[in-house]
Amino acid sequence: MWRAPRYASLHRLRYESCTMLTDEICERARQARDLRFDGRFFIGVLTTGIYCRPVCPGRMPKAQNVRFFPSGAAAQSAGFRPCKRCRPDTESPPPGITRYTHPVQRALRLIDAGFLNDRSTAALAAVVGLGVRQLNRLFQQELGCTPLAVARSVRVQLARRLIDNPGIRMSEVAEHAGFGSIRRFNDEFRAVYQASPGEIRREGGIKHGAVELRLPVPAPYHHEAVLEFLRARSLNGIEETRGAVYRRCVPLRSGASLETDSAWVEAELKTDALVVSVPDQVAEPVHGIVRRLRRIFDLDADGATIDGQLREDPWLRPDVDASPGLRVPGAWDGFETSVRAILGQQVSVARARDIAQVLVDRIGAGRFPTAEVLAGANISNLGMMPAARCHAVTALARVVASGTVRLDECEDAEELQHSLTSIKGIGPWTAGYIAMRIARDPDTFLDSDWVIRKALEDAPSCSQSDKWRPWRAYAVMVLWSRVARQREAILLERRKAG
Repeated sequence: MWRAPRYASLHRLRYESCTMLTDEICERARQARDLRFDGRFFIGVLTTGIYCRPVCPGRMPKAQNVRFFPSGAAAQSAGFRPCKRCRPDTESPPPGITRYTHPVQRALRLIDAGFLNDRSTAALAAVVGLGVRQLNRLFQQELGCTPLAVARSVRVQLARRLIDNPGIRMSEVAEHAGFGSIRRFNDEFRAVYQASPGEIRREGGIKHGAVELRLPVPAPYHHEAVLEFLRARSLNGIEETRGAVYRRCVPLRSGASLETDSAWVEAELKTDALVVSVPDQVAEPVHGIVRRLRRIFDLDADGATIDGQLREDPWLRPDVDASPGLRVPGAWDGFETSVRAILGQQVSVARARDIAQVLVDRIGAGRFPTAEVLAGANISNLGMMPAARCHAVTALARVVASGTVRLDECEDAEELQHSLTSIKGIGPWTAGYIAMRIARDPDTFLDSDWVIRKALEDAPSCSQSDKWRPWRAYAVMVLWSRVARQREAILLERRKAG
């Protein structure tokens, strides 16, 4: 009989601090195959050596033969391999990064960006401001494993998705998934699946052409709100949203055997998954494109927890119920979105989009200008906006081009806002908007936003937003949605009256 590795310290681990789940709760959820717990914990089966999702349709093992883990990486570290029926490695909803403590959130974003692919845990701990032992302890408490185990799980799980596309050579799978070598790829993959990549590929079907991936979409999720947000801000030639499909133009590798130097990544937002199609010969590794799409569609948020806590405020509850599953759409490119935040100061979304389109057409030659290009451009000659705003764009471009400021989700939101507000022409609203969408801070609140002020006029308390911590960025989306519904109702009444 298969023998489980040493798991005792793991299954006794208490992780209420991050998931509020006990073994008793997990067992009830397992027996009920409760969809609400999918992705929140995983089940290791001692008699078979596999780990499953709570909703696995397979035969239910006896309670004495299962162990619970707070993450798939923890189950893998304990020696369990993914179940082939419920596919916890590729089909499980993301665990919701926002449920973890702030240092762990930041470390997870760095790991997802490939930080540990070529650097040590000590370097990761230094970036997030902790000692190595303290960081490892937090990871054990909240995820049941070490940062290195999480990094391995991230690489292997993406590789597993890519393997189902036989048009990609194994060496390309290793590169796209962030492995430093084909040997490391084979060793880590076999350690998780107890089979080689080639053996797993032969078990699957045959697909050709573009790389296709399914990224689970955790419920609740407000599909139309996210799509409309992206649709209203799309720039011609760079991105577009038609129906449920988001498309982004990306460069191809130098020397690609195509007549053009760019192609379109497509992401179709379905009920339970984001179906991604990545063209052959793209310049950026697939794991980078996947990260961008997960940010844009905010797939790592724990919507059930966020909505549940916002609903605890009776004043906000009707708005949460009216638009459940709202997300904070992220950014494909941090610099691009930051510039557009400046362009959007005190103007409508449509007007800000038009100004950005002029930058693309007249300075970027059909692409959004880089920081280096905008740092040396005289955009005041375009006559699009006040001189102060032009100077702010130029100043931002210069500090980004010099490396003084980094604009991505791995940065500390508070430090980033401090750096941004030191630039003349960038105030708290712009810095906060950037922290929401780029630094992915779930608690940023745009208290100076005109729409938010309008929405709060009938709030029972001047400190109402304090009740929404640590999800105030999502409360911003809820309040924006409320005002939008009110405007639609007014327009509808006017049409009826007219």
